[in-house]
Amino acid sequence: MPMYNEHNLCNAVMVFEALHRHGSKAQRVLLHNPQWASVAQGGDDRSAQLLSMAQKKYGVTLKPVRLLDERGETTSGAISGGGSTWDTSITKLRAFELTGYDRVLHLDSDISLFDNLDELFLLPSTPVAMPRAYWSDAPAGSWPLTSLMVLLEPNPAELRGMLATLRSWWIESEQTRSGLRQYDMELLNHRFGASAMVLPHRDYALLSAEFRRKHHEAYLGTINSPPELKHEWNADQVLKEAKLVHFSDWPLPKPWIMWPYEGLAEVQPNCTALHERLQCREREVWKGLYDDFRRRRKDICRLLSVAAPDWKRQKAAVGAA
Repeated sequence: MPMYNEHNLCNAVMVFEALHRHGSKAQRVLLHNPQWASVAQGGDDRSAQLLSMAQKKYGVTLKPVRLLDERGETTSGAISGGGSTWDTSITKLRAFELTGYDRVLHLDSDISLFDNLDELFLLPSTPVAMPRAYWSDAPAGSWPLTSLMVLLEPNPAELRGMLATLRSWWIESEQTRSGLRQYDMELLNHRFGASAMVLPHRDYALLSAEFRRKHHEAYLGTINSPPELKHEWNADQVLKEAKLVHFSDWPLPKPWIMWPYEGLAEVQPNCTALHERLQCREREVWKGLYDDFRRRRKDICRLLSVAAPDWKRQKAAVGAA
């Protein structure tokens, strides 16, 4: 998992801690900003301490890599602040260069992991395996693949081909002044959308936002099914079955940033509209996921959450105003 700033780095260390705690036997690799150095390499800031923790405590191999920008070109620029950016998300595709491994499982860092994922390495050979984005607005048969989890077989030629595609997209966008930007998820769907092995989203792609939804047919896999095959939604059972949860509650910020009070009131699960008979269990589960993330962040990384942003500005920044 490539890391670009201190917040992402802490998230990665938390994932490695969870893999360690859950007994994963897989080797662990951290692709990180080449500007960073571990304590042993002379670093003396918080990033150095986190790199050293990952290496010494959780057996992580540190691999500095040049970041890739939205044009697919290398950049040495670091990302600052508590927010996230798509500009260097392409860097995750450098996992295709890890030819010292037969298979690599890339994980986004804005997740909570509930179990090890070692069973994925026993799947039949395939260039790429990914879950589908069940939350997509597209028809169920056309859901794109989601890059929050990518099981891949390293092949540098794949990276070169995708970066060439990305550059052609960039040039076209500049020439037409469309302003359209496409990133890792679009690239992976362009290359593997029709050929990837599909991982079950109920195990590997639960969104935190699912607990805010009124209807769960997409997640439960019961779209267009007859009434006798409908599954009843149960927040606790869903959480128990999931291997991980991916934090995505647009327009709220990511879990390492505190909630604006107005934002929480506006976005949190509406118990009356959801399942009044469950006595707001969805809201309890949803808040519990964030509380657990922030507690572990403080305990493991010794980092406090970033202060809550102004809600109106936050919505404007993510296009929700």
